[in-house]
Amino acid sequence: MAKVRSADTLNRRDFIKQTAVLTGGVALLPGLLSGCDDEDEADVAYTGEFGFKEGLASFDPQQDRVIIWTRYTPADNESGDASIRWEVAEDAAFATLKGSGELPARADADYTVWADVSGLSANRKYYYRFRSGRTGKESVVGETRTLPAAGQASSAKLAVVSCANYQAGLFNVYGAVAASDADVVVHLGDYIYEYGAGGYGTNPTTAGLDRQHQPATEILSLGDYRTRYRQYRSDKQLQRVHQLKPFICVWDDHELTNDAYTGGAENHQPSEGSFEQRRQYAQQVWHEYLPARVSDKTKIYRSFDFGGLVNLLMLDTRMVGRDKQLSLTDYLTPTGG
Repeated sequence: MAKVRSADTLNRRDFIKQTAVLTGGVALLPGLLSGCDDEDEADVAYTGEFGFKEGLASFDPQQDRVIIWTRYTPADNESGDASIRWEVAEDAAFATLKGSGELPARADADYTVWADVSGLSANRKYYYRFRSGRTGKESVVGETRTLPAAGQASSAKLAVVSCANYQAGLFNVYGAVAASDADVVVHLGDYIYEYGAGGYGTNPTTAGLDRQHQPATEILSLGDYRTRYRQYRSDKQLQRVHQLKPFICVWDDHELTNDAYTGGAENHQPSEGSFEQRRQYAQQVWHEYLPARVSDKTKIYRSFDFGGLVNLLMLDTRMVGRDKQLSLTDYLTPTGG
């Protein structure tokens, strides 16, 4: 069981010891600038497997901004919202900050947090990290980059991925992309699959990988979708590529359920409840784990300009852009022979 005394909570004696008196005034040392909590929390020993277990990630880079993301798991004896500090810097030592702030990690968003960091320079690598103000737990350091402006690049290196079924095999491709020189990862959908354990994509060979879907049933509820995304984000190779590369994502059908269209899906039956409610859950959790810079979370159309070389248009051809698919059984009748 991990036990940590908060690095950001100070009693009066600590406060006096770490305070400098300058020319008649009082100046807080840099270690105090991230904030102080109530005195009665100073000696709390936090317990459990708390921290940033799903890693961190960045999304939707533009010439002057990028979204940074993480998820915080609270300690067993931690209640209420968690205050998460984020920092973005030009260097891995965080000597030159380009932005910082505080965000609440709330249960109603599955403790996911993200910030749309603006005021950045085009065509530049940045470093970012997160820290719990209460427990002092820190994330790994992430790397991201902004897109080039016109004239700043002669090529655009994009890694294009899709269709990642956790229980069908290892995510070695994500590991290879993390080690590549790709500037941006474009994910075209099916980031998760909705089937239950032992369903689509499994066979006797995959059983030995111990990657059965969680929850074990097909995902239908808000909690089900969140559990499935957390399982995917537990994969170390997926965590690594998110840590090192910014993502641009759209959804396809399996983020909801197989062969989805505007009013239903092949893999949704009346006994599974309201399709509209299921779609709302799926879209809500997609945005919790794969945030996109949109004003309407039911519409994920965006564009990205890579220095005048590439104009990347991200569309939704599934949840709002597709009628029910044709089926040959609707037009052909089997005959005996």
